[in-house]
Amino acid sequence: MKNKLKGYLPSALKKASVFSKGHAFTAIIALSLTLFSSSCNRDHSTIEVSDGKVPLVINVNGISQSYSGMADTKAVVDVGEVCTNLSCAIYTTNGETTDKIQINQNSSEESFGTVSTNISVGLHKIVVVAHSGDKNPTMTNPESISFSNTTTLKTTDVFCWSAEVDVTAETGVIEVNLVRVTAMFRLVMTDSEIPSQVVSLNFRYTGGSAALNPSTGEGTTKSTQNEAFTIETGQKTFEVYTIPRFEEKDGERVASKLKITISAIDEYGNNVKERILEDVPVTKNWITRCSGEFFEGGCLEFSTIGFEGLQVEEDWEGIDDVLLN
Repeated sequence: MKNKLKGYLPSALKKASVFSKGHAFTAIIALSLTLFSSSCNRDHSTIEVSDGKVPLVINVNGISQSYSGMADTKAVVDVGEVCTNLSCAIYTTNGETTDKIQINQNSSEESFGTVSTNISVGLHKIVVVAHSGDKNPTMTNPESISFSNTTTLKTTDVFCWSAEVDVTAETGVIEVNLVRVTAMFRLVMTDSEIPSQVVSLNFRYTGGSAALNPSTGEGTTKSTQNEAFTIETGQKTFEVYTIPRFEEKDGERVASKLKITISAIDEYGNNVKERILEDVPVTKNWITRCSGEFFEGGCLEFSTIGFEGLQVEEDWEGIDDVLLN
């Protein structure tokens, strides 16, 4: 069995450098996008092409990650262990018109991770995204997958695979691994206690994106994103996500930084305490960790580390600290 594939393969190694108050922040990430083709356990010679369409199965094997500096070392986990929702879009271009099939799945479904459909013979662009949001992404534009709705721009951890596939009667099954396209900002409060009147913590941040170009793995729009947390007893760690984007400055392509406003809210909706963080660096597949006394004031210290769980943190090349006043 042969598949003709024209998938986007990002550089194995990307380096982004940003600076804040004389401190250099250098993040090196390794991304791996792997596509496998396998045959069905059936005689393809008996497959009939009906109305120009043939059966196609897309199996999501899991989440694949490469460790920094270890391009041949990968950790693969089942997609259901990381995300609750999966969306697959198949695009067919006929002249100036692009037709789309979108299939959405929830982790509660028995078939989660296996997408089956009948599609026309010919060249198609296929995009698969996994996330944990409460709404399906908007996939009308194959170059900008949006995880927003009319009231909020909320982004969870997002994983993606994209390729062009020349579908024939012998294509059968496509096996794919997804890679992470998001960055995380993690706030760790070191206050001895959170004031009793504070019931929620609100994050409002700009500079990142809630929309993804699946071909490049980068954000496509400059979004205003929001996340609200109801504070649980003893909770002092909070995490939000964005899709990093780039912009042109002085003729150079640079990674966009975040402006984050964090507000502590009481039960009556009053703003008890607010901190504004400027020029926060974020990098795809990395965590920017902010720790300090939120309510007592003073400086909050930032560091950048590898993702825990899917990544082995000590395998990254180091931690770069940036102190923001």
